[in-house]
Amino acid sequence: MPSRTVSNASSGKSAPDIPLMRPRRSIAAFSLLAAILVGTSASAQDVPEVIRGRIMDDSSRGVVAASIIVTRGPDRLTQQTTSDSTGRYSVRFEEGTGDYLVYVTAAGFNPVRRRVTRETTEHEFTADFTLSRNVAMLAAQNVTADRAVRANNNVRPTDLEPGSSEKWRDGINGAIPPTVAGDLNAIAGTLSNVTMTGAGPSILGSGSESNLTTLNGMGLAAGAIPRAARTETRVTGATFDPTRGGFAGANIDVRLGPGDRFYQRRNAFVTLDPQQFQFTDATARSLGARSGGARGSIGADGEFIRQSATYNMALDVARNTSDPATLLDADAAALLRAGVAPDSVARLVAVASPLGLSLTSAGVPTNRQNDAVSWLARFD
Repeated sequence: MPSRTVSNASSGKSAPDIPLMRPRRSIAAFSLLAAILVGTSASAQDVPEVIRGRIMDDSSRGVVAASIIVTRGPDRLTQQTTSDSTGRYSVRFEEGTGDYLVYVTAAGFNPVRRRVTRETTEHEFTADFTLSRNVAMLAAQNVTADRAVRANNNVRPTDLEPGSSEKWRDGINGAIPPTVAGDLNAIAGTLSNVTMTGAGPSILGSGSESNLTTLNGMGLAAGAIPRAARTETRVTGATFDPTRGGFAGANIDVRLGPGDRFYQRRNAFVTLDPQQFQFTDATARSLGARSGGARGSIGADGEFIRQSATYNMALDVARNTSDPATLLDADAAALLRAGVAPDSVARLVAVASPLGLSLTSAGVPTNRQNDAVSWLARFD
């Protein structure tokens, strides 16, 4: 190893050689110790750590559902939990640092916070908290109330519904002929968007099975009502009211009101429609297009027990007759319209008598007759 000579100037003699060694072994030992300490510290940070405790009030009772927020230092990673039915809680960090800030809050209590640090080598920390009540003083409140106002609906039954296409008919109206007064289909035909078909009124191309006829909200199977009945008929084609369901075409709603308590009403109608007053061509006459008859209707409403009971009733009787078209009285034009050759009919009539076939019978009526009786009444 290299050596160095130190001179003693005072004596003038040479001092013995003292060897100087470089501290290589000391540096190596210090590095090994530092590595062990650093590894120990790193392994200590990788150990999971648990912070647990209990949240109590000033009466030493557990606080349920208290919110606990634990912040890990120095990276400020947070975890949140709530206390159980006994006030206990537990939070686990997979990589512990030994430095935590615990914040506790609960409804009706003052919030608290505390810093929890490692003192030796522990990995479980106990942090109990006692919360004090948060008593808030509220100012005096004066409560006043207005007298309840009874709800008022200014919408009348005769008002049209928003977005609907409808029309009202009250009793007899000049737009309907007297012969069809009370016919619900004829009333519906007065609307502009209604198409009359053989099966009944049609709206937007829907069939008659899509229509709904009601009497005071209940299903009505009839197609006509007595002419003298004091009723209101409402025809609705389209509406935005979702409570009025059950129909996709027309809703014909007949409303039969109660009898009047102050007035006694009587009304009667008689309609005569003889065939002699009808004018048409020969073809229509031969086809039996002419029809005649009579119709009578009587109605009454009022009070039949003073301040107790009312009535509203109507009776309608009608008879309609028409002459049927047969092979014996139909002319050539009528036969051709029916798809029958006139010469074939003439030949049939010519050979019927020699063969003994009777062309007439005592039980065959000379005309077609239709009788109808309808009655509508309400008692309240």
